Amino acid sequence: MTIKLSRRAWIRTIIYSSLAIGGGVGYVCSKRLEVVRLDVPLRGVSKKLDGLTIGVMSDFHAGAFTTRGDITRAVRAIESEKPDLIALLGDYVDGAYSHSSRNVKKGAFIFDALKKLTAPLGVYAVMGNHDHWTDAGLVRKELTKLPLSLLDNQGVDLDHGLAVAGVDDFWEGPANTLKATRNLNPESVIVMLSHNPDVNLQMVEDDRVKLVISGHTHGGQIRIPVINQAPWIPCSWKYRGSSGLMRETEHRWTFITKGVGTFFVPVRLACPPDVGIIRLRSI
Repeated sequence: MTIKLSRRAWIRTIIYSSLAIGGGVGYVCSKRLEVVRLDVPLRGVSKKLDGLTIGVMSDFHAGAFTTRGDITRAVRAIESEKPDLIALLGDYVDGAYSHSSRNVKKGAFIFDALKKLTAPLGVYAVMGNHDHWTDAGLVRKELTKLPLSLLDNQGVDLDHGLAVAGVDDFWEGPANTLKATRNLNPESVIVMLSHNPDVNLQMVEDDRVKLVISGHTHGGQIRIPVINQAPWIPCSWKYRGSSGLMRETEHRWTFITKGVGTFFVPVRLACPPDVGIIRLRSI
């Protein structure tokens, strides 16, 4: 017996099949971690800092779809690169489906994994919007148990004229770049850590900040092939679907990592997760 499908049934079959295939491909893509390595040319950086490397991790979203294995792979990828400094950029846990402290407990394995990270110049962390959506106080408490420095609108002067500053989340914090840089050496070249790249809006006239390192966008997470665009990005249009290194101003660069985890759905399309290895170059 031959079953004949109507035109509408054929269309539904094609649509559902495409969604199933796309979802499967997207799920596989979400597990294929990349290591993004790039050089950032900075004026005013001491020759002694030429070649210094910064490991970058963000957007873990532990407790939703990101597993302990996903986090472990990302941590090992950073460890194998042996960076001089490590930056952790927030969204350690996930608050997409419910704003509850239970989500912090559900994703607590992220803190066990991160405590293994070490670097000669230190490990520095900032908060993300999902950390606030769950329980910011509890996330801070867990982070302060780790061998790292949590920068809540604070800065630290390092050797050879380099400083690291970090701000609370741009949406929920609030972020305060002026407070974060206030007590730093006026001659320092500043690397700013911010979960959200929109923090650049606060620093239009600040030429001391030479590099902003951010996450938050997931690089779009789901990008439409061919046109290479993301349907939606949770930040200003300037960073729509952006990842990697961007020229922000004549004096400043922004690096955006695509992050380790996923938001809302366990799928990435044409946008695999990553960790970053940034190498400073003196020019």
